[in-house]
Amino acid sequence: MLLLEKIALFVDPVAVAVVLVYTYSFFGNSRWNQQIVNLIMGGIFGLTAIYAMSNPIQMADGIIVDIRNLFVGMAAALFGVVGGLFALILGAATRIYVGGSGAISGVFGMAIAAGMGLAWAHWVRSRCSSDTKAFLILGIMITAHLAAVLLLPKHLQATILVSIGPALLAANVFGASLLGKLMAREQLLMQEREELRSAVTTDPLTQLLNRRAALHSYDAMTDRRIGSDGTAMLCIDVDHFKSINDTHGHLRGDHVLVEIANRMALCLRPDDIFARMSGDEFVIVLDNLTAEHAEAVAQRCRKTISERPIIADGVEISASVSIGCAWLADRPAFSDLRTVADQVLYRAKTGGRDRMAFQKISAQALPAMSARAVAV
Repeated sequence: MLLLEKIALFVDPVAVAVVLVYTYSFFGNSRWNQQIVNLIMGGIFGLTAIYAMSNPIQMADGIIVDIRNLFVGMAAALFGVVGGLFALILGAATRIYVGGSGAISGVFGMAIAAGMGLAWAHWVRSRCSSDTKAFLILGIMITAHLAAVLLLPKHLQATILVSIGPALLAANVFGASLLGKLMAREQLLMQEREELRSAVTTDPLTQLLNRRAALHSYDAMTDRRIGSDGTAMLCIDVDHFKSINDTHGHLRGDHVLVEIANRMALCLRPDDIFARMSGDEFVIVLDNLTAEHAEAVAQRCRKTISERPIIADGVEISASVSIGCAWLADRPAFSDLRTVADQVLYRAKTGGRDRMAFQKISAQALPAMSARAVAV
């Protein structure tokens, strides 16, 4: 029976690992803030440690063992201070609540496991040539929690180390290797999915939204609240951009586009839509603001480009933009709003460049303006 009980130490990590990986996949793909995901996963690993405490294995008379420290150490290793600390708090609180002569030793052991997980994440993982080696070392490091037996009576220390030490070492190494490899694989899959999502929605040069993502973001905007302000679109062209490319080369021209995007982004709110539509054409959508505020933002975007030259490979390049800003009290279809903003942009460009043209449009006038643009 003792052999079967020791084998049970290896069965638990297999079953629990599958649950933890699927849970991580769910929360990791939720696009929540990473620290929130770390906190949630730390809590789940902490609950798993509690489960392990509630299902101990008796290794000898009066000596029981569980793999709580494996889960606390893994939480710290995979989810940093936030995840490790939350798992440790849950596990330690439970162990203190259960009580008994070994409570202090048990809490100390979990603290050691968490510390080893953090140390592994900061100093060991990046130096390992493979995940297999890295997680094998993690399992060994977590087993340092056995040092907590030094807080127990001396006559128990040797007995515990001899009777459960080898089994816990094997369980920790096996569990860390299995769970770590599965979690690392899931992290890689999430990274690949994020890179694919970014490639589909992001302009590779400026890292702004692309045309498709801009349209999707516009359609996904929350419904306007009663009494809120209007919507503005800024259509932006870089003045004489072909001349910049011809004079300074395409690489410096690309640098100019990136710097223009960066400068204008500083003039916007986090939830404003900012996209590169093609070449040197950009679009900004501002929602829930007054016409006066929209006009001020457009002017600020224009001035931030022309107020100082752009340095590209040590060369000063003077650049400017023309902006057409159309504001409506309503929120029309993206294509209709862009058509009108393009007409306003044309006025700015024919007026001498480095200019901002603004027009407040009524919902009644929008269809006629759109139709006139199509006819032209």
